[in-house]
Amino acid sequence: MGNIQKLNNVEHAQLKIKQSPCDADHVMFIPVYTSEMRALQSNFPLLIYKSPGDGSFTPIALFGFEQGENLFIDEDRWSSQYIPMLIQRGPLMIATEGETVSGEPSRVIAIDMEHPNVSDTDGAPLFLEFGGNSPYLERLATMLEGIHQGHTLTPLFIDSLNQHKLITPISLKITLKNGQEHALEGFYGIDDEKLQTLSEDAIADLHRRGHLLPAYMMVASQSQLKRLIELKNATITD
Repeated sequence: MGNIQKLNNVEHAQLKIKQSPCDADHVMFIPVYTSEMRALQSNFPLLIYKSPGDGSFTPIALFGFEQGENLFIDEDRWSSQYIPMLIQRGPLMIATEGETVSGEPSRVIAIDMEHPNVSDTDGAPLFLEFGGNSPYLERLATMLEGIHQGHTLTPLFIDSLNQHKLITPISLKITLKNGQEHALEGFYGIDDEKLQTLSEDAIADLHRRGHLLPAYMMVASQSQLKRLIELKNATITD
């Protein structure tokens, strides 16, 4: 799992985080959260992945058509205007240490010291010269809190979609400019037709739970499949 340490401004005073993509970013898709879907939908196709283990559903941002392919990384940089939170966090994560006065687990920021973007020389500093948090760390701390909340709130979104029978299998077959065929199978999406014809009570229920907007964002993101195909074609040399 790496060398996970509680982040502090003594032991980690000189640490920096490199901002370039690393091997961990070269993935076909990554889980995403409802709180970021407004930003995601104008960059990536948003689908739903079904775990082969327990059958659970997870919203994901799609980056490519085969394992290990990320078409949004170009010349060691992301070409998208937004990067999903689970990638932006880099080596940082939320950990628990002890309990609060109310008896709940106390959350702290931890760092994976074996992550390839951890550096002593290059990147964004985590701490200021006299020990305070850098603006970069402050931004990431807010994002980590969003990720923590997303672990609870996003499954509730999936529960709502299931309740209203809005999750449907997706099968996409494309032919690239060189004649090569790719089939995108095993993923799910939101049934747009069912969403548009839901009863007023169902629409009100989704809206009350805060799930109507992310549902529409997932549907709107399907227009990004065309861009994904264009990016794939751009990798083919004549």
